[in-house]
Amino acid sequence: MRTLKEQLDQFETDHGLLRLLTIPEEDRSLYTSAKWDGEYRWFRSPNVVCLEKARCLKSGTARLRHSISAR
Repeated sequence: MRTLKEQLDQFETDHGLLRLLTIPEEDRSLYTSAKWDGEYRWFRSPNVVCLEKARCLKSGTARLRHSISAR
């Protein structure tokens, strides 16, 4: 069984395109005032883990909403 860290790393590898197209959470307030509504997000800081992702992976339901739509 893989560790949570390994699962998170694999999740980020699988979603590399979303990382390129999505603003890091640390910079989000510089570009938009929209509240986060459950879509894909990522943190530039390596020591920060998105709890939503960790909970989904831990429960075996890694089905986060992935949306690349203009709002």
